[in-house]
Amino acid sequence: MAKILISGGAGLIGSNLTKNLEMRGHEVILLSRNPKKNKQTSFYWNPAKGEIDLDCLKGTDCIINLAGTGVADKRWTSAYKAEILDSRVSATQLLIKTLQNNPNQVSTFIGASAVGIYGNNPVAGATEESEIGDTFLADVCAQWEQETLKAKQLGIRTLIVRIGIVLSKEGGFIKEMSMPAKFGFGAALGSGKMITPWIHINDLSRIFIHLLEQHKLTGIYNGVSPHPETNKELVRIICKALKRPYWMPSVPEFMLKILVGEMAPMLLADQKISAKKIISTGFKFQFPNAHDAIMELLKKK
Repeated sequence: MAKILISGGAGLIGSNLTKNLEMRGHEVILLSRNPKKNKQTSFYWNPAKGEIDLDCLKGTDCIINLAGTGVADKRWTSAYKAEILDSRVSATQLLIKTLQNNPNQVSTFIGASAVGIYGNNPVAGATEESEIGDTFLADVCAQWEQETLKAKQLGIRTLIVRIGIVLSKEGGFIKEMSMPAKFGFGAALGSGKMITPWIHINDLSRIFIHLLEQHKLTGIYNGVSPHPETNKELVRIICKALKRPYWMPSVPEFMLKILVGEMAPMLLADQKISAKKIISTGFKFQFPNAHDAIMELLKKK
């Protein structure tokens, strides 16, 4: 079993991934600005200051880099957009520089990215070979991936997961859409017809673990379900799972622009993204369709 160092490990994806890695028998350690606050064994780092505790490399076999400011946490001001980019690039640069300048046994580097790299309206069935979009998020992802791929130059097996819309009861899409739905006000966004490249959080963690454990795999993989759904259908399933009516008209595009500003096109993105490449490696989804995924996440225990 491997010893894995995770940056961004306290977030939505990192927490789930840590749990699933440990269930597989792997040892997980984290990088954190406040290591004493974590229950998990953690080491100090501060990418903005270029600081990192080199003890994090001792015995580490793999680094999984999830670090980055939440894209949808705040309104996109110029300052916050700069933070979204800088937090990802500076964190990755620090990790690569640390590996380059210090003795280590790291053999695998897995970096996060996002399907936002394809832009808001990519060709249907976009693959890992498809063109990069011309949006702010596409540029962020492209620069992020460029830094990650520098690990390859160090002789390290390098992989990238382009993450879709993560379905989790702990946060993200389901949490945001469930709040109004619980009170009978569930509503799609815009036309509701745009395709959403979703993935169940457990399947996303399993993709990271699959790439870690299949030692011959390298390169870029889309972390999305093989069966994307429209925004309207996802909201309908959420309402069904919560046993609430789905009758509200969709939130108009102009209203979204007022509410979230420059972020609106991201929320209205129409992205049919292919999962064929990860499936071709032998990976099998536990939740390939949205109905089963959402019902599992919102079931009452």
